[in-house]
Amino acid sequence: MRVKFSDCVLDSGTRQLERGNKLVPLEPKMYELLEVLIKRRPAVVTNNELDELLWPNVYVARTSLTRLVSELRAVLGDTPRDSHIIRTVYKTGYAFCADVTSLAPARSSPATIEVHWMKQSLPLTDGEHIAGRDAECSLVIDGTTVSRRHARITVARGVATIEDLDSTNGTFVNGTRISAPTRLAPRDEFALGSEVLRVRLRSSSDLTVKVDSGSDARDKLPGNNARRADGGSGPPQSKK
Repeated sequence: MRVKFSDCVLDSGTRQLERGNKLVPLEPKMYELLEVLIKRRPAVVTNNELDELLWPNVYVARTSLTRLVSELRAVLGDTPRDSHIIRTVYKTGYAFCADVTSLAPARSSPATIEVHWMKQSLPLTDGEHIAGRDAECSLVIDGTTVSRRHARITVARGVATIEDLDSTNGTFVNGTRISAPTRLAPRDEFALGSEVLRVRLRSSSDLTVKVDSGSDARDKLPGNNARRADGGSGPPQSKK
């Protein structure tokens, strides 16, 4: 789904929002809220439905949803007083009220960057790549400090960002733990728990190889630090 509303374009394939031709970072739950409101337009989505969709099986105060809607409105240039994108239905829920135009999918470009782990590589094409221990992930990292669905890497026109998916042991970029979508550049290192991966420019002669858990080699720290190929160290390892 790629749609235009107001001065924004939302691409669900890459999970990215553009406003005024500039990429706007969205927190994961903010993106999910926007996506469900657009998909259900013009119907009202009740507060209880949104709570269950955004925080399944977890009790949250009503102020959590109110705050999330307020933050999303600020990103979109909308306000409660003059709402032209998200309409508040008093004591009921919210509805998407802006005019929406469907756009053709953005043309996919060849992968220009790739991720390396355990001497294997995965080209990062435009779109979404889930990294984790689960066999269904597109980037399977079978490490004891890696959550089943650990992080999401999103690529749009060769630009990659990574966001943590509430993992147990955290996601790190160049040694710093991240709490929001963070850009990845060639030569960056990022870690899922203690498993270190590297980003590099992709050569046209490189082969496409899906990363899986079939190798016994490990690119991780013995002890408290993740071992790197250059002899340096990554973020501290947390116990699962």
